[in-house]
Amino acid sequence: MRLTKIDLQRGAVSAVPIFIGYFTASIAFGLLARGTGLSGAQAILFSATSFTGAAQFLRLNLIASGAFAAEIVFSFFLVNLRYFLMSASLLTKVRYTRQYQKYLISFGVTDEIFSVAMTDRGDVNTSYMAGLQVTSWSGWVTGAAVGFFAGAVLPASLSSAMQVALFALFTALLVPEIKKEKLIPFASAVSAAALNTVFYFVLKLPSGWALVLSMIITSLAAAAVLTRTRSKNGGRKEPGHTHGKISATGERQ
Repeated sequence: MRLTKIDLQRGAVSAVPIFIGYFTASIAFGLLARGTGLSGAQAILFSATSFTGAAQFLRLNLIASGAFAAEIVFSFFLVNLRYFLMSASLLTKVRYTRQYQKYLISFGVTDEIFSVAMTDRGDVNTSYMAGLQVTSWSGWVTGAAVGFFAGAVLPASLSSAMQVALFALFTALLVPEIKKEKLIPFASAVSAAALNTVFYFVLKLPSGWALVLSMIITSLAAAAVLTRTRSKNGGRKEPGHTHGKISATGERQ
């Protein structure tokens, strides 16, 4: 893959804010990984091969709760399902010359990287994506390493306090959705929590399968409600939503 220095640097510069955010968030991941019982090599490899943020915290929680491997894999798949759509959309804009390049680009797609690449008005080619994704990825991996090894010297009370990072992360993901759709995301979160409680404490299902079933049922119900609501509105968006489509160059049509 032939990389252009100017586009590579432009991608790396665009990724600096992402690097900072990922580095700080993954320190919490490294601390939690140490508390879960993973080795340093496992924690770093975990971050290097997954690069999924929320799903990694979820997987740690499932590992700590003793979930089966199939439960962990399936939960991980469901949480990351949106990246299939993001990758397909992004690859309509990125100029690549070899088939393998689109697989490398798809591996490095995250919410933040997708947003930056889709709104960039420059030449979004493989060089730009390499700079953007490698810089962002390095922030996540180095942060996990720093967090893991810092856990050896930090007080136990401080390391334990980092457990709240998992809940803070999912809250940060949920609040913007509540602002956009208001009732449905909030109702979905409450319903998923209620179902998970029933499955785990009443029906005595393993924690992993309780979580998986809660996500599937709630997601299907929310999708059905959204589809029905929008069809009743004749496809019209709620007030305050912008109209029009975003073109491949990030411009509104």
